[in-house]
Parts: sequence; structure tokens; C-alpha cells
Amino acid sequence: PPAPRQSTRLHSLLTSKHPPSLLHRALRASCSSHHGRELDRLASHPRLHARAIHLLWKLDPFSCGGDAAKGLADLEAARQRRRRAMAMETLSSSRAASSPPRVHIAEEAIRRKERAKFVAPAVPFAHYSVANAHLHLVLQMVSCNSILARSAVRSLWGWLTDF
Repeated sequence: PPAPRQSTRLHSLLTSKHPPSLLHRALRASCSSHHGRELDRLASHPRLHARAIHLLWKLDPFSCGGDAAKGLADLEAARQRRRRAMAMETLSSSRAASSPPRVHIAEEAIRRKERAKFVAPAVPFAHYSVANAHLHLVLQMVSCNSILARSAVRSLWGWLTDF
């Protein structure tokens, strides 16, 4: 496919981060395609490729995008509701110690089902393979063009201080 269409696909992938496996492969391929000539072309002409470089610096490789982020947010909200319900149950059971015993389900059994449903799409983010590929790409871009070092350090510092 023509270069503008490939550039548009890369830009949409970097902004949406979905699917994560394709993002991981694209970051790794950017480092090694055509024996490094593509990366050299990207880093040697920063004004020509400013949008792609800007998206690479802005990319947060530790958070997932797309439906996986929504699933993880739903998972965290369900855990918070369950914790509140357990706290209320503990409080009510301490008040009424004479009530009949209830059946308790192990929390690990519930978490295993939740992981299979929500966390599986975000595996490249959970195992830090996207972050690893992104860090290698950033370091190789800086080694190709040292002018990019300042913005790369700023981007890395943003990851370290954004908790």
C-alpha cells in the first residue's frame, strides 16, 4: 500500500492502541524493518515525520486503549462494589452474631473468571511487552538522531512521574 495510507494506519494505531498485539508488532517492526533504514529515515527527518514522532512520544505504553481499558475499568468498579458489600456484611454479621451461617465463595474463583473475561485482551500491556518495544524504539531513535534526546527524556520522565 502507498506510504500515506500506511502512515495513516500507524497514526490511528498509535492513538487508539487497539489491538494491543498489532501495536506491539508495529513498534518492534519500526525498529528493525529494512535493516533499520525505516527508523533511520524517520529519525533523520524529524520535521517531515513530526506527527509520527509526536505520537510516539505521547504514547503511554503502560495503559491499554480500546475495549480493554473499558473492561479493566469495569473490573475495578466491580471489585470496589464487592469490597464495600463485604465490609457491610462483616459489619452486619458482627451486629447479629446469632444469624445462620452463609455460604461464602472464594474471591480467587471470581477473579479467575474476571481475568479471563477482561484482562486477556490487555496481556501485552500486563506483561510490559508493549512498554519494552516502545522503550527500544525510543532509544534507537535517539541513537539515530541525538537532537531527539531532549523530547525522549521528557517523554520518559512523564512516564516515571505519572502515577
